[in-house]
Amino acid sequence: MSATIALDRRKIDKALKLWGQLNKQEQVRELRKSGRALAVRLANVTAPFGLNQSARKQGEGAVSKDILEITKPLNQYWMGEAIRMKALDPASFKRRFTTKDGRVWLEEEDMILNSSTIKRFHQSMRNKSNGRTSSAGTYTRDIGRTGAANRGILLNTQQKKYIKETQKKVGIAKASWAECAQTLGGFASVTGVGKIQGWIVKLISKYGRGSVQEGKGYIKIGNNVPWIGNALSRSNLAKSLDIQRTALAKSVIAIVKFNSKKAGFA
Repeated sequence: MSATIALDRRKIDKALKLWGQLNKQEQVRELRKSGRALAVRLANVTAPFGLNQSARKQGEGAVSKDILEITKPLNQYWMGEAIRMKALDPASFKRRFTTKDGRVWLEEEDMILNSSTIKRFHQSMRNKSNGRTSSAGTYTRDIGRTGAANRGILLNTQQKKYIKETQKKVGIAKASWAECAQTLGGFASVTGVGKIQGWIVKLISKYGRGSVQEGKGYIKIGNNVPWIGNALSRSNLAKSLDIQRTALAKSVIAIVKFNSKKAGFA
């Protein structure tokens, strides 16, 4: 899914009746300025919410939580035991990984993963509606895990590496809006929102999928990340657009007043 937002002069003509008093250069400048500010606003409300390091940490925390919920890290010895038991004596697998007090901590249904298969497994466990993972079942004291979701087991070093690599991708959906802002003038601060910071900017070259289309009397910005619909709610999109339209209207009024005063009419 892509999200495309247009700032169209016709949508402010009805309210202001002043747009036509701006010369062509002023119109282009105001539309580009508003398009850039809108891109910054949308980057701010695209998950993880915010533009600062706190937003980044929030996103990294969510990534770590998701992966930890669907995988069980093992050291070299227990990983070897799990592989051996699955291959040689699957019927005794559960007993081998049951503690003296009856707690089952590994099951035959657990999938053995490695650095080549963890990504595919992670993707298969993600919820299509929000991109988050489903928890790998629940637990009981004596019979092990219940519920349909699978869990993967892998070396603890491989789990840590995969979490770290995946955390580097936090902010990809924001980066496409940042790319739009860059095209329209840069990452400078927007009142009430702030500026697009370096951790987002660094993602543009590799992951940016933003688009800007400029036409007669309008600018259209788009975010073509496939999961943008999960990262940006329709309500936040609409609110950001309304705020920026209001800002554009105020700017047009200010320009007309300034030009009138300059010409000696006010």
